[in-house]
Formats: sequence, structure tokens, C-alpha cells
Amino acid sequence: MSKAQDIVTIALAEVGYREKASNASLDDKTANAGNQNWTKYARDLAKAGYYNGNKNGYAWCDVFVDWCFFKAYGKIEGQRIQCQTGPYGAGCVFSAQYYQQQGRYDKTPRIGDQVFFTSGGSIGHTGIVIAVSDSTITTVEGNSSDQVKKNTYNRNSGYIAGYGHPLYDDEETPAPVQEPSAEAPETSEAPAPTVTVKLNQLSVGSTGGQVKTIQRIIFARGINPDIAVDGDFGPVTKAGVMLLQKQLFPGKPAEWDGVVGQNTWTAALTQLI
Repeated sequence: MSKAQDIVTIALAEVGYREKASNASLDDKTANAGNQNWTKYARDLAKAGYYNGNKNGYAWCDVFVDWCFFKAYGKIEGQRIQCQTGPYGAGCVFSAQYYQQQGRYDKTPRIGDQVFFTSGGSIGHTGIVIAVSDSTITTVEGNSSDQVKKNTYNRNSGYIAGYGHPLYDDEETPAPVQEPSAEAPETSEAPAPTVTVKLNQLSVGSTGGQVKTIQRIIFARGINPDIAVDGDFGPVTKAGVMLLQKQLFPGKPAEWDGVVGQNTWTAALTQLI
């Protein structure tokens, strides 16, 4: 019998696991720490034939969630409980769509849910809800600051896109906390702080974290699910950027230059998928 608490327990046990610099020491929580997206989670799921290819070396937040269900219930049952009906669950966008297609996606959190996060309107990160109050949720997330990490968010955060409700078949899953009614008095809160981020123009030869960001966007949109999120802007990334630009600027060939400038950054971070 599947229970939300099974997933919570497994996820919490992984907190502190660091992604690896290379394909070594994958089973050690802290050894060989790096930012090259190598993990035991992708390795185990590749051995099980979970996806349409080996996802080791790629962004792994959704892989971590899938691994928790695989660890608890095995491949077939784990995928059923997660509403997955295809081999593309390694991407957050695909996983959210599976829940949506089965009518199990909304804005009300439950313990054991898969939470999806958005940046500029595009789903790009995910985790597991381990606690819910009337004002906050607490999560365990893979690939959060290059590790498995516990985080807490205000339930009204614009960063939260929605929640996928797995097909747990026990009756002990905690009931969702009700959203505040429209008539409830509003609490006065200090305005959220704002930040300014400098985005560089990216082209072939560029390297670093911002290259990884655009590679993750390409991956999340399903443009090239096999793109390496390695921070190295090479020919494969340029081809992915050009396909991204064709999505963002249909009918505007002048924008399809494979260079991530102001227009591409703005559109990529603000347009819905």
C-alpha cells in the first residue's frame, strides 16, 4: 500500500547529498562534490530503464523525485503513482503535464505531493512536499544549490507553480490545508525584496552558470532533452538556442542567430511554455 509518508521518509534521508564533479563516489553523500550533475539517482534510474536515455550529467531535480518513488515502489508502480505515462519524466515540464492530464494538478498542497516551481512563467524546478501549514510548505529538493536540500516557502510565493498529487492508495494521507477564504482579512506584509541580476550575452565559447541556465531552459522546454547542462556553450547549445528562438520569436528569422542577447533572455524568462 502506497503512503505519502514513505516518500517523505526516503526524501529526508537523502538531505545533504552533494552532486558530483565526475562519475565517481556516487554513493557517498559528500565525497567528490561538484556541479557537474553526476548523481546516484540518475545512475540507478538508468539501470532500471526509467527514461528514454541515461540522464546522468543533466539537471536532476526531477530525477531525484522519481528516484524516491522508484526506491519506495519500484519502476512500474512508482511511475503509476506519479501518473507517468511516457519515458520523459526526467523533465519538470513533462512531469507536471502527466499530473495535469490526469486531473491531479492544482494549487493546494498535500504532504507527499510533487511541487513544481516557476521562473518567469516556465516550470523549471521541482521537489517533494514534506510538511504543510496554513501559511508555508516545507520541501526536499534535489539539485538545490547542487545538493539535496530542505527548504521552506510561503504558500503564496509566486515561485510555486502548482502541485501534482500522486496516486497514493492509503487513507492516511493528510488532508490538504484549506486555502484562506476570500473574506479572510489580509495580513500586512513587508514588500518582498527585489534583486537585480546582470545577464551576459552568450554565444559559442561562453562558459559558466548563465550558460547552464539557458541550457536548463532548453531542457525544460523539451527542445533537446539530451542537452548537457555543463556550462559550456558549444555547437549543440547554439543549435538548441536557435530552436528556442524559433519558439520565442515565430516569424522573426532575424532573431534566430543562436546568440543569447537581451531579447532572447527577456523572452525566455518571461514567456509561458
